[in-house]
Order: sequence, then structure tokens, then C-alpha cells
Amino acid sequence: MNIFKDMEIFDHDEVHCIKSIDGGKWHLSMSCKDRLPTYEEMKEIRYKYLPDNCYMAQIFPPSKEFVNLHPFTLHLYEI
Repeated sequence: MNIFKDMEIFDHDEVHCIKSIDGGKWHLSMSCKDRLPTYEEMKEIRYKYLPDNCYMAQIFPPSKEFVNLHPFTLHLYEI
């Protein structure tokens, strides 16, 4: 059971995913055990699990704000 109302945790083949709504916008976190998710995996997961009418992007903030807690995790944020 998820303790967060707007969060879903699931696996898509080898990719562990967390889908949530943060500040009213979609956030999709994707990770693999020993590698980064591929572009094709990211694209497939994005279109399978998120509404088609939203725009998603990887965000690279100013370096002082960059946080990477897991070396094999990538994020997509609704813009």
C-alpha cells in the first residue's frame, strides 16, 4: 500500500518506476539495478503510463541545485 495518495510504484520489465503528481504536474522516475534506462525504455514507459496530452522533459537545473541520489535513475517532469 502506498502512503502517498498521488504515487504509483511499479516495474516495467527491468525498469523500476515511480509515477507521481508533484505540485500538480506529472513526475516519472525510472531506474534499473545496474544500468541507466535506455531511451527506448523511457519512451515506452512515458507513453504507456502517462497521459498523452502532457509534455515531459528531463531537466538539468543549475549545477548547485543538481541532486543525483541513485546513479541509475532518470526522471521525466511535466513542463
